[in-house]
Amino acid sequence: MQKKTIITLLLAITMSCFVTSFGNSQSKKSSPLLHLKPAKEISIESDKIWLSDLFYSESEFKDKIVGDAPALGKKLKLSRKDLRRIVKASAHNWPGSFRKSLVVRRSAKQIPMNIIRTAVIKALEQNHVNDEVEVEFNDRNLKILVPKNAEQEIKVLQSHFDQRTGRFEVVLNTHSTATVDQNIILKGKAFAVIPMPVPKKHIGAGQLINQKNIAWRKVRIKQQSFGIVGSMEQLLDHVSKRPLTAGRLIRLSDIRPQELIKKGEFVTLHFKNKTMSLSTRGISVEPGSRNQVIRIKNPRSKRIIEARVLGPNTAVVSPTTTILR
Repeated sequence: MQKKTIITLLLAITMSCFVTSFGNSQSKKSSPLLHLKPAKEISIESDKIWLSDLFYSESEFKDKIVGDAPALGKKLKLSRKDLRRIVKASAHNWPGSFRKSLVVRRSAKQIPMNIIRTAVIKALEQNHVNDEVEVEFNDRNLKILVPKNAEQEIKVLQSHFDQRTGRFEVVLNTHSTATVDQNIILKGKAFAVIPMPVPKKHIGAGQLINQKNIAWRKVRIKQQSFGIVGSMEQLLDHVSKRPLTAGRLIRLSDIRPQELIKKGEFVTLHFKNKTMSLSTRGISVEPGSRNQVIRIKNPRSKRIIEARVLGPNTAVVSPTTTILR
């Protein structure tokens, strides 16, 4: 009787093992067969790596997160051992691959520096300085990345500025619909700037300078020095002494007033007061530029008077003009 009971128990255990083995075999057979994607480098946008990012199948399979994605713009190398571990944890079948590894890259785009610079300058000008400024960041290779297809929004949360040194520190926030917000601390130096006149294009020696030849360039105030032309009024009715290069600041020594009246030329003289207006002609004793007072001789009386130059060969006599013999 005891022998018969032992035999029955052994048969039951054997059948149980067979059923379990058969069930596992059937389960494996029913699991989709996965294939590694052919590309050696795969680009993803999410902050998580999904099974479908790495594998594909001819039949549907249950997708799942298999790990964290690398940082924006960075790469992660998965070895064959890593890939086998991922497949095993997902309870799917993978026949393996001759390839030794797969690279996953997190796609990203760089926020243009002009957008970052504009946001920082706007915060400094609104909160700390009255002048127009330009900025230099301590990190010359500054790069701020956001997801490739994300619409980014940039704003300055905090700003600090040292009036004495010009040093600043701002907290810049980048908001994106595809990832969590980034708070980035930026440090640098701000410089006050003013617009200065410069040639639009090359101006040859002896050429008359007029308004259409001039553009405006923002220059740091500390870069200014004495003897630099700072207004359009200083250039009108002036000619260049030497060639002037486009975009470069103009020195006072580079220009001279245009001679509207040359020595020995006939000049039309105008005289006006409350009761009368007269015009006559005289001969210039010396050359003159606009608004310069020069001596002019009356060809009949030989008297010399002083007159202010108005334009080419034209001058005006003041009612209180001195008559010189």
